[in-house]
Amino acid sequence: FDLHRLEPDNKLILGGVVLDHSVGCVGHSDGDAVYHCVVDSVLGALSMPDIGQLFPDKDPEWKGAPSDVFMRATKDLME
Repeated sequence: FDLHRLEPDNKLILGGVVLDHSVGCVGHSDGDAVYHCVVDSVLGALSMPDIGQLFPDKDPEWKGAPSDVFMRATKDLME
């Protein structure tokens, strides 16, 4: 599962859709908990490390990244 705090002044993005709301997910990337769960599910099915291990929040490359980047990378791992 994926968990992100909700706070003001953050975008609320779920499943790639930006929702108009007073709070949004706090995350190293865009915080899209739906996409993150899908990525983790696929990685688990492939017996691979989870999203946090493949795309660590300590890596500046992923700071503010749109979560579709993780979806595409995971799709590539399936091929």
